[in-house]
Amino acid sequence: MSNYSEHLVVVHCNPSMLPTIEKLGYNWSYSPKFGSDEVDLILMDDAQLEDEELCTSYGLDYDLVHCVEAHNFTP
Repeated sequence: MSNYSEHLVVVHCNPSMLPTIEKLGYNWSYSPKFGSDEVDLILMDDAQLEDEELCTSYGLDYDLVHCVEAHNFTP
């Protein structure tokens, strides 16, 4: 059985992307690790897309994305 959280990713972004993020209506928060130096979004993943394609599909400028990782990822 699939768990909803398995299909989520965290997109870590440069805070300069905040106007775009807010215009698009996404929920966001400052990074628990980097504070106001990074904005985190939790979005649905599409396993068929590479990170850059995924971000572009959400209207995000990939040049301002720090990284994309699985939600609740534990190394």
